[in-house]
Amino acid sequence: MREDTDFDDDLLDEEEGTGGPDEDAIPESFAKDLATRMVVLFEKEVDPKAAAVTVSDFVYTSTNTLKKLPYFIDALEMLLDNEQTQRFAALSWVALVNESVNTEDYVGYVQDMLDYLLESFYNMEKSDVEIGDRKFSGTSYVICEIFSKMFDMNKNHGDVCSEIFTILIRKEMIIEAQEDAEYEARSGRTGSKKARKKRLRLYDEVINYLQAKSQFKQNQMSSENPFEFLGVLVEKLKATKRYVSQEILNTRAAEKKKQLETELQNRLASAEELVMGVDSFTDGLGFFVKERKYNFKFLAVERVRLALQLTGSIIGACYFLLGYVGMYGIDWVNGTVVCITMLLFSRIMTSRKRFSDFYPKDVSKELETCSTGFIDVFKHMSRGQLEFFLSKQIRFDRNQIYLKMLPEYVKYLYAIMPDRKSMLMDVKELSGLVESIEIDVSKKLRGML
Repeated sequence: MREDTDFDDDLLDEEEGTGGPDEDAIPESFAKDLATRMVVLFEKEVDPKAAAVTVSDFVYTSTNTLKKLPYFIDALEMLLDNEQTQRFAALSWVALVNESVNTEDYVGYVQDMLDYLLESFYNMEKSDVEIGDRKFSGTSYVICEIFSKMFDMNKNHGDVCSEIFTILIRKEMIIEAQEDAEYEARSGRTGSKKARKKRLRLYDEVINYLQAKSQFKQNQMSSENPFEFLGVLVEKLKATKRYVSQEILNTRAAEKKKQLETELQNRLASAEELVMGVDSFTDGLGFFVKERKYNFKFLAVERVRLALQLTGSIIGACYFLLGYVGMYGIDWVNGTVVCITMLLFSRIMTSRKRFSDFYPKDVSKELETCSTGFIDVFKHMSRGQLEFFLSKQIRFDRNQIYLKMLPEYVKYLYAIMPDRKSMLMDVKELSGLVESIEIDVSKKLRGML
């Protein structure tokens, strides 16, 4: 919107030839003078098209500032208060919308006008009006009465109503989206539409106002409804609302889908990461198998060690008993010496230090290192990437001796993953993939793959 300029000289008494007020000194009669001048210009021009050009230029030139725009709305209210001048208020909007095709500046002016009306509606600046037993905002009154008069004068003006209503819907849906985003940011919750009560939108109140007025009878003694024609306008505006709302929702859905796809592409593991992850996965699989066998091998060595230790202790105990009873020429001194010797010998020779070469090597640290290195790549894999990666691992020669444990290793990686929510795949996808890999492993082991 342009900066404030001097008010059109024609707005004041043309015969006096006086200039308009300064931009900082808007007279109290400014709105009234606007309304009067608009009526004069419409009645002065015989040709409706010429009148539309003249009035739209006058309105734009006179009120195209943030300070003066509200006075145009006040002038419209003055015209609506008199039944004889209501049509001029309607024609001014028709002129602005129709002439915006030829004058681009009028498009911005109409946008600014609706911005002001929305601000007035949300701030409740205008007094409420009553239709029957219902109350509506003063802003709805201005819009609906102009729409009503436009449609009453010419049914073709319904397209102008739809065009203005479309702009209004788009603006309010943007406001609604911003409010939802702010609410989610404050509360940390999504689904704000269900989490909080939504306030009534201006476009909904416009429809409700016209609907209420179409059902209201001006003369209670008469069976005729003078505003019955508004039912057609209401249906037209409802259709406009459905179409525009769906269009905006579809556009947002497409944008969100595109954004999610972009984010997914950014999160997906790169080809370089997949190549670098091969060694970590292969080494980790080997360490995983060794770690799984570690306990069994450890227990086997422990059984042998304890058996030998127990055997030496039993032999020493037997010699002690034989010496104690004096059998086979063994006295108690020899029996005691042999018993102590066997106990010490079995303890020393079957200690864990002596059997350290037989114990399996603990590879838990190596397994943790390899698994952690691959998990970073694993989290950023899509199902297709992981399926292709595991299929190659099944055919990899180094993995043939560990092939049976490959599905278990994938489950192990998921189990130790620190932040599973950041993983691209969900549990169902991973479970289905593991089942598929188990089938491929079985086929490979049977020589069918």
